[in-house]
Amino acid sequence: MRKILVSFLLLSVCLTMKAQTAADDSLRLDSIVRTLPEVMVSGERPVVKVRGGALVYDVNRLPGNTTTDNAYDALKALPGVVETDGSLTLGGRAVTVIMDGQVTNLSQEQLTQVLKSVPKDRVGDVEVMYNAPAKYQVRGACININFKHETAERQMLTGEVFGLYDQSHHAAFQERATVVYSGKKLSADLMYSHDHGDSYGTREITTHHALNDGTVHDIQSFERTLGTGHNHKFRLSAGYNFSDNHRLSLSYYGNYATTDNRQRMSGSITGRNDLDSKPWLHDVSLDYKLPFGTNVGAEYTYYNSPQTQRLSSVLADREMNYLVDNRQRLDIWRVYAKQEHTLKGGWGLNYGASYLRSTDNSRQEYEELTNRQGTSRQGDMPSLLSSSDDTNLLVDLSARYLSAETSPLVDLSTRNLSTKKIENTVNLYAGFNKNFNNKVIIDASLAAEYYNSTAWNEWNWLPTLNVTYLPAEGHVLQLGVSSTTSYPEYWAVQDFITYSNGGYDQIVGNPELKPSHEYQANLTYVLKNKYVFTGWFSYTDDHFMQTLYQRPDELTETFRWVNFDFQQQAGLMATVPLKLGGWYSGNFTAMGIWMKHKDSDFYDIPFDRSKLLGIFSLKNEFTISKNPEIVFSLNGQVQTKAIQGNYDLPAAGRVDAAVQLRFLKNKRATLKVYCNDIFETSHIDPYIRFRGQDFNMKMSSFRHVGVTFSYAFGSYKEKEHKEVDTSRFMK
Repeated sequence: MRKILVSFLLLSVCLTMKAQTAADDSLRLDSIVRTLPEVMVSGERPVVKVRGGALVYDVNRLPGNTTTDNAYDALKALPGVVETDGSLTLGGRAVTVIMDGQVTNLSQEQLTQVLKSVPKDRVGDVEVMYNAPAKYQVRGACININFKHETAERQMLTGEVFGLYDQSHHAAFQERATVVYSGKKLSADLMYSHDHGDSYGTREITTHHALNDGTVHDIQSFERTLGTGHNHKFRLSAGYNFSDNHRLSLSYYGNYATTDNRQRMSGSITGRNDLDSKPWLHDVSLDYKLPFGTNVGAEYTYYNSPQTQRLSSVLADREMNYLVDNRQRLDIWRVYAKQEHTLKGGWGLNYGASYLRSTDNSRQEYEELTNRQGTSRQGDMPSLLSSSDDTNLLVDLSARYLSAETSPLVDLSTRNLSTKKIENTVNLYAGFNKNFNNKVIIDASLAAEYYNSTAWNEWNWLPTLNVTYLPAEGHVLQLGVSSTTSYPEYWAVQDFITYSNGGYDQIVGNPELKPSHEYQANLTYVLKNKYVFTGWFSYTDDHFMQTLYQRPDELTETFRWVNFDFQQQAGLMATVPLKLGGWYSGNFTAMGIWMKHKDSDFYDIPFDRSKLLGIFSLKNEFTISKNPEIVFSLNGQVQTKAIQGNYDLPAAGRVDAAVQLRFLKNKRATLKVYCNDIFETSHIDPYIRFRGQDFNMKMSSFRHVGVTFSYAFGSYKEKEHKEVDTSRFMK
């Protein structure tokens, strides 16, 4: 498999060199790790342009983006944007995605779900900022999606229907419908999406666990998970234009899901683990823009996530048999007021304030399952597994239970806990911008942020400076520096304990987890409207991350969020757009990152580790026919070895392919057939070999083959919505 990935990379380099030689005059520049302004080829519409301190992209024209179906996948075509564990990163850094210039309370995962339900054509343009000014009220790197909010002289009703069938180990489906109303003053849209189907995955864990008494225990476990569920997403938004730059907007987003996961374990650990969840989300926002630069608004988010886990297992030295109810309920209010002034001589002034208050009511209640409840060791386990598991596993598990009569049953009833945590965040900011004859553009701001919680009470000063220099046509030089603060997930700071892998793995909360503070600088250069080079350095104090530790006093692995002393990162990235006539377009990106993680009080084994890694990607699109329009895409990505705290991450990569056909009048219908992760190499299998800690994990990776179909009616054009930040919610 490694030979296949290397061969693909070599082919990519050859194709890159050929495209540069054959079509040097028609290359389009794409920004790299930090989206940079692209320059248009003479006579062509620019794909990237500079707007203040932001790089603005027309995502519908980016190379490699023709066959994408939704707004989320369209963002992955931006230079420097990479998806990691279901989240987008920009040049190796975490990035915040906002809608129409407004941040929301939705988490990153919830925002992802919203974007995946929005058709790509509803995106107007996208602003990429490596250091977002304070007026956006986000921290660090930011991608701002500007949606189309069009009105019409006559009433219009347009829309789109979409369907997806995805076959991996099991099948999954999606149905989506969007309706948009456009009037002279009023515009509104309604979206409903339904995801459903089954998922299947395996995880094999091998450990050599050393204890204080000198013994070493070899533990091998194999876990199979079958999941089934439904996910309903619905959104309604409306806007009324009183006049130019005078608009009142109201939006609602809701999400209801049901998920049932059934896990079976064999090997050194035998048992079953069933996890059911039914999260609800409601988000309502109101935004009012006035023609003299004033913008006020409010947002309320309600999130309720009840989860029920039933674990019945036998380990080498103990038995676990319990039912636990976990529940997280969040109430989040946010209000804001912003003001912008356009002054004479190219000067601009902005200032504002925001207040956020979150209330986290969470609880965890354990119940030991007894014989009277029909869950005894001998009587219950065979009945639990007989309907869905292999006969060999059933026999093995029954024998383990019968022989475990003397094994201690872990009593978890004393760990029941109910908490209420309140956080208050106040942000005050002021900034200015200045355009010096379209040669130098300066955007500077300073925010003062006050954060108050049960554990922490602090003020932070957050400066941001962006300087863009345009020395000559086709050349852009951009320098940015910033300071940001990040806060951990709500569930991570609770004093709760949950179990996985039959109870061998213990996930522990950390109420003393600190916010982290990042200081970052980046420099970007665009050469001859074709090549983009970016370099950056960041230092994160109190960087927090979930780590694994094999306890020396008992056979337990502890997963816990901890603060490092710091994380350092330095990187270089280059992006080259490609074109051969009218039949081929592509984009090649190479990124090199040096990272360092240090934690001097990590249990009894402090670490100070560093690693140099590379990420290479090539997106290719081949136009087979223009009438009807048939496009073939072939995309590949390779990542070398990396580290994450005390983990080592091996190299990984993936190759995706798709064929898309657009037909009927005005190309209203789109049919796509795809195959993702063709060689089943995308999953990263982490391991630990560090100061007596020995851990291996292998996760299944299955290719996905599927088909999508969409049909637009009524001259349908996409329209976008902002997302709610749910990155700190319990998943």
